[in-house]
Amino acid sequence: MYHHLYLDLDVCVPQWMRDNFSKGMYPTLLQRAEFISNACDYVNEEIASYSKTDNKPSVTIVSFSFVNTDLRTAFRSAFPHAKWILVDTTKRMSEKRISAREGHFYKNASQNNVEKDKDRERMGDVMDEDDDNSEWEFKPVDFPHVVLNGSDSVEDNAKRIVDIISHEISL
Repeated sequence: MYHHLYLDLDVCVPQWMRDNFSKGMYPTLLQRAEFISNACDYVNEEIASYSKTDNKPSVTIVSFSFVNTDLRTAFRSAFPHAKWILVDTTKRMSEKRISAREGHFYKNASQNNVEKDKDRERMGDVMDEDDDNSEWEFKPVDFPHVVLNGSDSVEDNAKRIVDIISHEISL
């Protein structure tokens, strides 16, 4: 039997960033870099803390929306042996799920961002080349990973994850 450690990186999102997300304001590249560094430190610290017990984890599962390429690149660098299992959903489905989550910090971000873009368009405002927020969109994944169908039930995807982990551990 293997032991597992489950980490949700939402706990690493600072309150100011949550507040900004709810207003449709996204972190700059510099702010994201700091978040990424703190999130990687959090994962390493949790693994180290868990490893001090007799139940050293043989599997660590990290949950987060790895939307940006810089976030993915940093995590792949920090955890080069990680097996990536990503849930593929449409933007509409993602927004529906977020809106259904009680108190989720990203809940109003997409609607507020649409309104902000319309305001910019009406005012003839062109995004500055230095506007880091333009990077905050789902980017295609360009490295090997397992794809879970976001239309499948949570239970079906969870079973598939268990099968994948069981196979990896048996190797």
